[in-house]
Amino acid sequence: MSRMRAIFFLFVGILILDFSCTKQSNQDSNTELLSALLSQGSPVQSACQRFILTEANCVAVPDPSVSTCPSLISKLKDQILPRELSTDAVAILYFDCFSKINLAYNSAKACNQNSFASNSEYRRVQRTGTSPAETSWQEAMNQCGSLENSVPPADSGLQETDTILGSDPFQ
Repeated sequence: MSRMRAIFFLFVGILILDFSCTKQSNQDSNTELLSALLSQGSPVQSACQRFILTEANCVAVPDPSVSTCPSLISKLKDQILPRELSTDAVAILYFDCFSKINLAYNSAKACNQNSFASNSEYRRVQRTGTSPAETSWQEAMNQCGSLENSVPPADSGLQETDTILGSDPFQ
């Protein structure tokens, strides 16, 4: 019963965040959010959808998370090393870490749904930009993925997995 309660509160929280962060006239974004919530696929699919939604906060025409996630999950799991530890549970930890750094980036950038034309532009600017928001995001990305000898944040749960990413899976 507590899992049902947690899912209910997560659902309500996401709806409140969505309506407080989007324009009322943005029907497509609200439809995408509702679609993502109703699809409630596997836990790794849900983690990927949360990741895509963090990007959608700053993108004019966001990727549809339901159809985009299978490819993103595959790309992420292909980069988890060692390969035998490339599980859904570990992928969820990576998606959650990336979601947190995207939210921090969005706040530092003070972006809105008109800031980037697409998810690919959003990611390109994060990776190539030189503003304080981008350099902070780049450092956090290296930490999440243990790239360039970085160490994941202690609260991410990634240190305990003894995994690293071979490279940025979303580049």
